[in-house]
Amino acid sequence: MHIYDKEFIQRELPMTKQEVRAISIAKLQLEESCVLIDVGAGTGTIAIEAARYLKKGKVFAIEKEIKGIGTLRENIEKIGVKNVEVIVGRAPEKIPNVEYDRMFIGGSTGSMRSIVQHFMKYSAERARVVINIITLESLNETVEILKEFDFSDVEIVNVMISRAKKAGNYTMMYGENPIYIITAIKGKSV
Repeated sequence: MHIYDKEFIQRELPMTKQEVRAISIAKLQLEESCVLIDVGAGTGTIAIEAARYLKKGKVFAIEKEIKGIGTLRENIEKIGVKNVEVIVGRAPEKIPNVEYDRMFIGGSTGSMRSIVQHFMKYSAERARVVINIITLESLNETVEILKEFDFSDVEIVNVMISRAKKAGNYTMMYGENPIYIITAIKGKSV
């Protein structure tokens, strides 16, 4: 079910790289009937790969950057998933007011608190959220928000990926940006 980066079209918006995507999707613990909200869908890599697991479920891919919507739609068409609905606009305003049980946040544009408030209001009991973050400031803010809303089973994983590149006769490892992957469950621990 895993899709390699080279299979996606990438233009204007950044892409969640395949290794980080694999971990993030594993942390979502998708079941085939899940409803997933993908906030900051970008090129659609998370939404599209997750949709392949959701045989009876659906993904709402929310993206505010108009310049990337075409690429997102092209990737949906290219990979051939039918259960992804693209929503143009900012979260949380454009998140549909439907019950869902999974949320992935790849970008919040400073709206993390209001996105989490939507999650608390509309997501199912024991719903799961996975958040990818690259800055320490956003990490600290997000952890404080999760504490404030009494999430349980909060887990933070730091992922560092390096890729081999040729440098003359040698091969050197070049690091990608480290990513923090936060997983949390709505409600108290059981």
